[in-house]
Amino acid sequence: MQDNAKKHPPTLMVTALAGGGLVLLLGAFLGWIVQGPAIFLTMAENGLSWCF
Repeated sequence: MQDNAKKHPPTLMVTALAGGGLVLLLGAFLGWIVQGPAIFLTMAENGLSWCF
């Protein structure tokens, strides 16, 4: 009997990594939502908002 179970990544590890990545992306998005207007106004006051 062949045991091919070790060739596939463990489901729990993949799920944990995907969940961690999702939390990081969500945190970055929420940070941009909260701090975005202040960043834009600061750049506009300094004349650096041309890239937006």
